[in-house]
Parts: sequence; C-alpha cells; structure tokens
Amino acid sequence: TSGEVLTPAGRARLAAYVEGGGGFVGVHAAACTEYDWPYYGTLLGARFDRHPAHQPGRVVVEDGDHPATRDLPPVWEFTDEWYDFLANPRDTVRVLARVDESSYEGGGMGEDHPLIWCREQGAGRVFYTALGHADEAYASPHFLAHLRGGIGWAARTV
Repeated sequence: TSGEVLTPAGRARLAAYVEGGGGFVGVHAAACTEYDWPYYGTLLGARFDRHPAHQPGRVVVEDGDHPATRDLPPVWEFTDEWYDFLANPRDTVRVLARVDESSYEGGGMGEDHPLIWCREQGAGRVFYTALGHADEAYASPHFLAHLRGGIGWAARTV
C-alpha cells in the first residue's frame, strides 16, 4: 500500500487489534502509508523517505535467531529498492537485518541502515521488512522463508 488507505473506523479497528494482542506485518511500501496518522508511524517503527534505483545489494543479518532471519545467510545478496527512512528506528525496534550501503549506489542513511525489524506494540507484535518491491522477490526461497518467519512471529505461530 501507499498513501492514506484506512478510514477513521479502519484506523480505530487496526489500533485496537494490535493493542489487544494481534499481529501486524508490513512489507516494503507499508512504510509509505498513512503519513497523516501518527499512530501508524509509531506502530511501524519508521517512515519511508526515498530510495535509489532498483539494484543489487547486500543484506547483513544482525539477529539470526529470529524466525524471519534464521533461514537467511549471514550476508544475503538481493535486488530491491533500498529504502531510506526519515529516521533510524534502531532505538525503538529490534533490528534483525540492515543493508550494507557500500554494496549499492545511492544510499542515504550511512553505515547503520536498518532494513528489517520487529517490535511489540501494546499486547501485539509488529514485523516490518523493507524488501519486496519486485515480483521476482516472491520467487526467491530465501525471501519466502523470510516472510513466513516474520508472519509466523507476528501471529505467534512460530
């Protein structure tokens, strides 16, 4: 998704669901959604700023024990739009992986560039991955294992 997609009632239901123990998973453009709703920015952990051209780069796993990253190699070659965020979320989230900005052109966050993270919100769980722009990503066994792990963690099924 991108932009403002929820009605006021939808916003209230989503917040109540997560606060009450539900899971929320955001993929890629979920970071450029609901800019007019401050709760959503807190929920997700960061807001999209910009990205360079779609290109190969390296994902560096920081937490290989999490279900979303345990099936990934420690350094994962991947092609995507490498999102920069308005602020580094590291202080408010559990960073699972970052992107190595030296592996692609046009990065704007520097050496500490979180890309995949999770957090708790109320009684709920939130998982976000900045990956997933192109259709080809969804044919990658590593990417699919990554998504399954993140979804399972947020839903408390793994």
